[in-house]
Amino acid sequence: MKSVFDLRSTMVAGALGLATVLAAAAPASAADVRDPYEETNREIFQFNLGLDRGLIRPVARGYRTVAPEPFRDGLSNALENLTEPQTLFNNILQGDAEASWNTFIRFMINTTVGLGGLFDITTAGNFERRKEDFGQTLAVWGSDSGPYVMLPLFGPSNVRDTAGKVVDIFTDPFGMVFGFVPAISRTGAGIVDNRSETIEASESLEATSIDLYASIRTLHFQNREYQIRNGAPAPLDDLYRDLELHKDVAVRFPRAQSN
Repeated sequence: MKSVFDLRSTMVAGALGLATVLAAAAPASAADVRDPYEETNREIFQFNLGLDRGLIRPVARGYRTVAPEPFRDGLSNALENLTEPQTLFNNILQGDAEASWNTFIRFMINTTVGLGGLFDITTAGNFERRKEDFGQTLAVWGSDSGPYVMLPLFGPSNVRDTAGKVVDIFTDPFGMVFGFVPAISRTGAGIVDNRSETIEASESLEATSIDLYASIRTLHFQNREYQIRNGAPAPLDDLYRDLELHKDVAVRFPRAQSN
């Protein structure tokens, strides 16, 4: 049986290999060094927006209309609970013993006392949920994010996180135990559930943004860095860098800078 370090080396080699292939297609010059695929990304963004407006958003509205709030809260808790084993896997790979213990306790208590995760008992007990994925693990291991990419259906990402998604799919404990179809069903239910909770926020952003694509890109950069830092304040060097890189967006899209 391979050790954690052998597994880590194998995954890094595979994920970074995929990242190299994706990055090789980037053009030599671009208006924004973070987004060298911007023209293609915008086309995919328009496809995603059309899919959201034509299918996902109406389904999410219908779900919110027919399902009472207690039911939606319970389902959301249960879906989140099913992601805890993957978070624990990444906690271990990141060498974070405290987070590993926190995630393990959350999963065990919510799965048993919380009736399969329908009730999030542990958050009230000061065991906060902190989701981790392999993209975050790669960041902890020192991998650069690479170019920004817009993925069909999945939305904003980057080369490192796209490679991480591939690893997440093949190392998902839920998928390993229950199979491909239940894993896809869980993902679909999670998309609808999450979308039902963000309809008003996204429509407000659409209504107030001059360039919705740029606004979402800026928010994604901010949110992803926040996730990787686990909520810790950004280093001053990063803040100065972001002010320089985002200054044109900050002027044109002030609402996109606030959470």
